[in-house]
Amino acid sequence: MIPQGRNVFRTGLRVALVTSVVLAVVAVELTSRSGVSWRLVTFTYQANLLAAAYYTWALVTPRAENRVGLRGAVVLYVIVAGVIWNLFLTGHSMGYTMANVLLHVVVPALAVADWLLGATGSAAVRWWQPFAWLGYPAAYGLVALAVLNRVGRRAPYFFLDPASVGLGTVVANIGLLAVGILGLGFALLASTRLPWANA
Repeated sequence: MIPQGRNVFRTGLRVALVTSVVLAVVAVELTSRSGVSWRLVTFTYQANLLAAAYYTWALVTPRAENRVGLRGAVVLYVIVAGVIWNLFLTGHSMGYTMANVLLHVVVPALAVADWLLGATGSAAVRWWQPFAWLGYPAAYGLVALAVLNRVGRRAPYFFLDPASVGLGTVVANIGLLAVGILGLGFALLASTRLPWANA
């Protein structure tokens, strides 16, 4: 049983997360020339919209709480989007605009806080789930390379664009990303085993 005070706090976190995604999307749509539609090919927007959808579901029904594998994937993806953007992409975008701060800083922080407050719910995170979580980023990378680059549209991230960094560097980047994402996934798994997790 989750203590009532913590349950209320987690509800607040989830409302704030969904609100942050909505505000960011609306701000981009209203203030940028190209709007939000072309940004939907980016991992950041896909991950954040997935997070908004999951946490909206979690606010509506308690059943979402037991889908710990799905929740872990959502948390992992917004963390990955935030880390990569803050480390490598601020100079390739508009910088720390309101929308970028919401999507790359606020949403990952809220998702991590929610995860640590109730990582497992009534279901345990399995040892193999970080490998399963790697599936969507891998599929995204394949689509970015095999589809976007072949239809005359460059990959949305320079480190996945052979024309920008070379094919060998792209392959190396994919390997590093896979290791990093898997490592973050196992860090999320390990956090559920900490003595204070869910306490």
